[in-house]
Amino acid sequence: MSLPDIQFVDQRALTLIFDIVIFLEQSEIAGETQLGFANARSSIANAALLLECIANSCLLALRLPAKLLQELDKLPPISKLDYHLFAVCGQHIDRGSRETELATDVLKLRDHIVHPKPKPGMLAGKTEQEYVDYGATKTLDIPLDNRLWGKQVGVKVSKAVTGFLKKYFLESCSFSKGQITTLLVVREREILYRMTPSWVSVNEAEHELLKKWLPEFYDILDLRVFKKDA
Repeated sequence: MSLPDIQFVDQRALTLIFDIVIFLEQSEIAGETQLGFANARSSIANAALLLECIANSCLLALRLPAKLLQELDKLPPISKLDYHLFAVCGQHIDRGSRETELATDVLKLRDHIVHPKPKPGMLAGKTEQEYVDYGATKTLDIPLDNRLWGKQVGVKVSKAVTGFLKKYFLESCSFSKGQITTLLVVREREILYRMTPSWVSVNEAEHELLKKWLPEFYDILDLRVFKKDA
């Protein structure tokens, strides 16, 4: 097969995963500053994008007709994942599970940023400490005022995403780490369709960041540390 005959897929999940941990690291370094909060917000936005990205990758792996894929693209991420799960093993996502509720909350945070709407708030605090309280999300209890999203909020959101993905892929889909790696990382379309188990090498710096902030991804993906020869 010549190179022009090979079809490639623009997979972005792994990039988003490393963006999350890099932003969390930079948020910790910057501390309680504008830069620290900005990096935390970036990690949260990438965590929400990761769910959407993975939902699209799952649909793509089903080898669906282009017209049907376009229709399914209109669905929210959890519904896309539900379609994928039913296609793979005839089951549906447990919408009432803690993991699904937390993931849904993360996506609501993303919608809150992208689609701002007038929202009533209440004046709280006293004198110079007064501020407008816009409330918080129901499940994660994260302030809807994204100016308050610091490192701890970023960690909470990232853990919610990884917890949902572990349950979805390992328990519901019963995929191996190698199959999940193929689904989310492999760019050659035919290999993706066959779901042949794969692994990915990461450098030591990436490994250390992932181990520090989101070690759960080592339960989901087959990531192997590449060490340069001395």
